[in-house]
Amino acid sequence: MLKFQPGARAYLSEIRALSTDKDDNVVFVGMTVEESIWYQDYLEESFNGAADRHDGSQEKYLELHDKHEEARKTVLAEESLMQSHNKAAFQ
Repeated sequence: MLKFQPGARAYLSEIRALSTDKDDNVVFVGMTVEESIWYQDYLEESFNGAADRHDGSQEKYLELHDKHEEARKTVLAEESLMQSHNKAAFQ
């Protein structure tokens, strides 16, 4: 289960970084629940200066980050397209 600091969930939702999976778990967009938990744990360790960057973790983080950002861009593009269609329908 993902845990957030106060205000973090609202911010992450606003930037379309969060979603829910088929089991209603909150996940980072484009990731499984397991990937999301690992990603969040790695970020916390990294911010605290405790992340091991020599065991392949940094590469895994970068792969997940790229996967997440691509999925997030897709969500944002779909929203933008829907807004464009809605505006066109009312003109």
